[in-house]
Amino acid sequence: MNAMKKLALLALFAVSGCSTLEVVPVMPHCAPVTVPALPVLDQGVLWDALGDVQYRQLERYINGLWSVIDEQAAVIDGVCVH
Repeated sequence: MNAMKKLALLALFAVSGCSTLEVVPVMPHCAPVTVPALPVLDQGVLWDALGDVQYRQLERYINGLWSVIDEQAAVIDGVCVH
């Protein structure tokens, strides 16, 4: 049944004139995203204000953000040949 559907689609495209292929060059956006300046925080004061559990949650969140930024930078470097 799948083969018949594919054959019907191919026939439809051939009849409708959609059989021509147009190549459109795509240029990726190669400028890296600017990382905002982070505030300088005293870790001891922040630890005292948040407590151990909330401080560790915030620390994991910030490390996750940096991980995403590093991954995006690696993708940009891989896609954009300088």
